Amino acid sequence: MKRPGAPTATALRFGETVFKDAYSANTHKAYTQALKRFLAYLGDREANDANVAAFFKEEAERGLAPASLSLIHAAIGAATHFAGTKDPRGPLTARTLATLKRQHASRGRGQVDGLRRKDVDTAARLAAAEGTMLGLRDAALLRLGSDAFLRISELAAVEVEHLGTGEDGSGSLRLPRSKTDQDGEGKTLYVCRATMAAIGAWREASGVSSGPLFRGVSRDGAGVSATALSESAARKVIQRRARDAGIEGRMSGHSLRIGSAQSLVGRGASTAELMQAGRWNDPKTATRYAANELAANGAVARFFEDDSR
Repeated sequence: MKRPGAPTATALRFGETVFKDAYSANTHKAYTQALKRFLAYLGDREANDANVAAFFKEEAERGLAPASLSLIHAAIGAATHFAGTKDPRGPLTARTLATLKRQHASRGRGQVDGLRRKDVDTAARLAAAEGTMLGLRDAALLRLGSDAFLRISELAAVEVEHLGTGEDGSGSLRLPRSKTDQDGEGKTLYVCRATMAAIGAWREASGVSSGPLFRGVSRDGAGVSATALSESAARKVIQRRARDAGIEGRMSGHSLRIGSAQSLVGRGASTAELMQAGRWNDPKTATRYAANELAANGAVARFFEDDSR
């Protein structure tokens, strides 16, 4: 008999251990890897329809192909079945997956475009120059997401209490939990002086002193919501501000993270430094975002370019 309520990561892990003997070795390996990816995203949250759908959106933005999304979808179903718990894949998940497949087919294969540091600076300056609470919020959001290589879920979840201030005007961001931090130890990330100044301007204008840092702003620009900006709204901020700044390309909630990786490597950062900045455990994932920049920094570019011998 199925247990009521949405399953937790613990229940899904239990289901994964049970279905070991139900599939071939290759299928079990594929399902286990797929489920591990989802559980890393889930953390200590419930596996419900909204969270599963949000996970698929984020993975699609990272460039994961529909076939891989379908595999994860099947792995989640198998785990919940063998755990004897409620299936979290509901109507929202089904619609989201169908939409992502259509979008992928219509635009062709390929990663979304990155919003590089110079483009972030341009977009943030234009937003702040509006002199409105909305513009100040968006400028701070763009800069913080770029500095800290934040995923859209992390960006929307930042709270005032996570921020620290250094003596030179720079700051730090304490990230309580991240996708690759399965032990929940957290990470402390560097925040540039320009970003701390932008955050200060937003907080002064909005009166946000605690709780969610980024919040909705009323249509008349005078009121601020008490709740955190949704991931969807944060994603739209990035897309809208890039468009307003005349930056071309297919932007998404992952564009800040990709662009920061490209900019960092473009300035000479090593793969190890890139992995540390972006909190990647797998070098293949890190280098995929900045493949062209890594090639430009490689031995052939450094030693063979303009070589007349």
